[in-house]
Amino acid sequence: MKKWTWVLSIYLLIGAGAALGLFHTAVDPTLERADLAPGAEALLGTDHLGRSVGIMTMEGVEIALMVGILAATLAVLTGVGVGLLAGWFGGVVDRILLWCSASVAAIPGILLVMLISRLFGGGLAGVFVAVGLVSWVGIARLVRNEVQQLRTTPYFLAARLHGAGFVQLLRRHLLPQIAPIACVQFVLLFIYAVKAEAVLSFLGVGIENRSSWGRMIADAWAFDDLGQGHWWRLTAATVAMAGLLLALQGVSSALERRWARH
Repeated sequence: MKKWTWVLSIYLLIGAGAALGLFHTAVDPTLERADLAPGAEALLGTDHLGRSVGIMTMEGVEIALMVGILAATLAVLTGVGVGLLAGWFGGVVDRILLWCSASVAAIPGILLVMLISRLFGGGLAGVFVAVGLVSWVGIARLVRNEVQQLRTTPYFLAARLHGAGFVQLLRRHLLPQIAPIACVQFVLLFIYAVKAEAVLSFLGVGIENRSSWGRMIADAWAFDDLGQGHWWRLTAATVAMAGLLLALQGVSSALERRWARH
């Protein structure tokens, strides 16, 4: 897990630097630097407007981290809340919430993300809200099942017989059992959010006017970079995205193995 933590730390440092405005690239009005291959003048080359591909890639780290963290947080909070309510109250509440989750799951995820993103006006807020409101179903079902099982355990029943209220039961018994599920799901939802943002930006309905990996891939496709032998923009975006997703997947697998032993 340590190696993946180091990789994530590097991404976090780059994202923080981009958020603080340490990296900035501008269009070359003369276009003399347009489509430069990687070299001493531009380590990762330039795009068709003379912008540094390396700096655009680092700016894309900021977008990916922001979308991933915000969307995964929204999805986890929504899913845990829905799962707790369904598992605790059962009955009509459980059936209504299960129907809601089944309705969301029945619609193709990317189509629903596109629709909600448009309703919220697109941009960063639209993307993370859309992804968060679409991807809570899985964790809600896991939490619901966990709560239903915990309610039948002897120590839980004993605590209720001794007068423990919902808040006390939640703090001492439910949340400690739900926390590992929430942590693993957060990482998985983070991965989903990064990929969803890339797809939305590639389709032209994601984050506009800011450098993101999906936007870089879309521009590389639109300007036929590979057909002209300009491989560096597409390569930089895909390698950067793959590195982040592999690191997140490694952390998720390590967390699952660690909690499986306990």
